[in-house]
Amino acid sequence: MRNEKEMMDLIIRTAENDERIRGVYMSGSRTNKNAPKDIFQDYDIVYVVTETASFIEDESWIDVFGERLYMQLPEKMGKILGYDSNFDNCYGYLMQLADGNRIDLHLQTLEYSIRDMKHDRLCIILLDKDKAFPEIPPATDQDHWIKRPSEEEYSCCCNEFWWLLNNMGKGLWRGEMPYAMDMLNFYVRPQFIKMISWYIGIHTYFSCSIGKSGKYLYKYLSQDKMDRIYLTYPTGNIEAVWQSLFEMCDFFDAVAKEVGRGLGYAYNDKEAYNSRLFLDCTYELPGDAKEILMVRRMKATDVEEIARIWLESNIETHDFIPEAYWRGNYENVKNRLYESEVYVYEDHKGIHGFAGINKGYLAGIFVKKEMRSKGVGKALMDICKSKYFRINLHVYCMNKKAVKFYMKEGFVINKKQMNYPTDGTAGCSEFEMIWQKEGNSTNPVAINGAENERK
Repeated sequence: MRNEKEMMDLIIRTAENDERIRGVYMSGSRTNKNAPKDIFQDYDIVYVVTETASFIEDESWIDVFGERLYMQLPEKMGKILGYDSNFDNCYGYLMQLADGNRIDLHLQTLEYSIRDMKHDRLCIILLDKDKAFPEIPPATDQDHWIKRPSEEEYSCCCNEFWWLLNNMGKGLWRGEMPYAMDMLNFYVRPQFIKMISWYIGIHTYFSCSIGKSGKYLYKYLSQDKMDRIYLTYPTGNIEAVWQSLFEMCDFFDAVAKEVGRGLGYAYNDKEAYNSRLFLDCTYELPGDAKEILMVRRMKATDVEEIARIWLESNIETHDFIPEAYWRGNYENVKNRLYESEVYVYEDHKGIHGFAGINKGYLAGIFVKKEMRSKGVGKALMDICKSKYFRINLHVYCMNKKAVKFYMKEGFVINKKQMNYPTDGTAGCSEFEMIWQKEGNSTNPVAINGAENERK
């Protein structure tokens, strides 16, 4: 592989020996002192020419740069595809050479080149035969530095990110992987990278560039943060995309809050929370759902709230059992919640109920008193049914409302038995009830939450 000096000598010598070429300048990463140096850096070269037609007519003149593996003619391709192409002022040859070097070479007229130079400060003049080029300052990537956002720009970035999750969620629920991946990478991720760039800007006084698509993020972030970013790039299955999206949401939320604090801008916590809530509920939604069910997995931060619902609900619906029994079990139940499979009903007004289930055994559905008979219990039951082919439970015979609810949901009484609390209080009779998915006669088998009967 020819080294940089050999390539630069060839590039300049070729221009010096051709009267049609009046000057040479270079742009791109090789002019940027902040860009990492490696073997894959292109030679972004412009030959300033008197005319382009003779070069285009006889393409053999580019053979001087060495054997080519393949190349692209961007302006010619653009014309074929119907784009505006001005061959008289600009014509390019992108060449991958057999020795490993790559040259992105363009022919441009003087007038076109001067306009180009004024808009690209990553520019170094290599040859000016006629002293016709304007004087340009030292090459710098300052035009590409992270810009401090206005409060409006910050707010719009946050809003766009959280709004787009709606499209991501429905695309994944439908099983439309190509759509979901395009949404993730072309629309959601740019907002994600933008927010991270502002985070870096705050810590570098907005004096650096993260490169195209954030390729230089690793220069400014800890390995821990980079590892989290890498987790937002999924493998090729829907569950992996879901998990990558959740990771992106968590990271975006944390970084956006820090950026807001650093810039003195308000972060819309309610918008972020509601958007994530809707996404979490979409993830749990059965593939054959006929309506949106606002049910999601329990989080550690929910435990105090749902334990309170458990206690109040049991005391209110089991007046035939001493209140002390429920209060005595409160701490034990609360601790067990952390290890349980729990689904929470939550809308924009808060948490209204939950269901605990483990390997097909339904420990119970608990709903706030004021939210009963409003579809909360039904929604929780629908989610549980979507996870298992067979569900069994125990319910006190005297809890007639609960028995009626379960029977309405398709449960049948398998047997009646006595329940004797471990605290020595008097026992109560209870029903064992069973529900089985229609057409299924197997033992209870959990449906993986990742697949969840999605289309």
